[in-house]
Order: sequence, then C-alpha cells, then structure tokens
Amino acid sequence: MKKVFIVDDHTAIREGFKAILERSARYVSDGEASSAEEALGLLESGSADPDLFIVDVSLPGASGLDLTSKLRRTRSCRVVVVSMHRRYDYIAGAFRAGASAYVAKDAGIECVIAALDAASAETYYLDPTSLKLFIDESTLGPQPASSGRSGLSGLSEREMAVLRLLSAGKRAEEIAASLELSQKTVENHLSNITGKLGARDRFELYRMAARLDGI
Repeated sequence: MKKVFIVDDHTAIREGFKAILERSARYVSDGEASSAEEALGLLESGSADPDLFIVDVSLPGASGLDLTSKLRRTRSCRVVVVSMHRRYDYIAGAFRAGASAYVAKDAGIECVIAALDAASAETYYLDPTSLKLFIDESTLGPQPASSGRSGLSGLSEREMAVLRLLSAGKRAEEIAASLELSQKTVENHLSNITGKLGARDRFELYRMAARLDGI
C-alpha cells in the first residue's frame, strides 16, 4: 500500500482525508502536519517516509505551493494539492510548482482517490468540475495563440482518439483501457500531441484539450 502524508491546518480536514485513506484498499496514512514547516521537520527527523503527499494550498507560514515545490526538488515526491477554491491562479500555480493533481475539497471522495491514483501512476489529474471552471474564458483570459483546432491536422488518427478522450476529462490510464493500449503507449502519444500542438507542457495540453471538448 502507498503511504500518504497529509498537510492541512484544519484538524477536521486532516481527519477526513485519513478516513478516506482508511476506506481505500491502496493507501494508508503515514503522518500529518498543520504547516509546511512542521511537515518538513517530521520528514527530516525520519518520523515519516511517505510515497505521496496531500497538501493544502493555504497554510500558515510557507504556502502549500512552496511546500510542493520543495518536496518535488528535494524528495521527488508526488503531490496532490487540495484547496477550498477553484481558481485559475491556484490551479496553474499548483501544477507549475510540480503537483501531480489538484482537487477541490468539495469534489468528493472518488476524486481524491483518482488524484492519488494519478499521482501514483506519475500522471496528472484535475477534478472534473475544476476542469470545466478552469477553461472558462473569464478565468483563463485570452487563449494562447498556439492552441486551437488549426494544429489538429498534424495529428495521427490514434493521436486524435487519445486527444478526444483527454478532452472528455479522461485520465491516461482510462484512455489506455478505452483504446486497449498500454499506459506507456498513451503517455508517448500525449508527449507527441504536446509537441505537435505547441503546448509548453502537459499542463497546457490539458488546458487545450479541455477547450476542444467535442472534437
């Protein structure tokens, strides 16, 4: 089972996440902290050795995004960022800090588990409601010039099939199952699509794909 460390400044929230982990068959709690500083202290002392982290954006002292960035630099750990807010700047900041997933706290148990599954599989996840809000024009601002339908002509038939499923909010492992491909093959397709569409990174590819829902 994967060990998960929880960082949130609200005791009730931490207890809620621990209850979710206890009900799962794949994850177990490996410690908790109410601040970035406390979390780093416990890690440095050897009191915890987690595989994954759940980190709240808003923490006293150093922010959850600062902690995420440090965990990715110093421990190469996968991080699921959680927040009360569905905001473009929070979501963008989380992925740019190195998070594998972003989940709003009201998204539901299944989204938390899906986020942990994605982090475990070294892929990415954004809960469906946050994804839809994320692509709203009033939140995103101007669409990047490199994105849009004009670049789709360069995609192969299989790459288009992958992109259609991605635009519908499917994760890499779900795309693999749907197309009867290995996850590694899907990841290769996603890398190729990222390059062909001119996306700067996988995060921007998800943003583009969400805009192309219904292709």
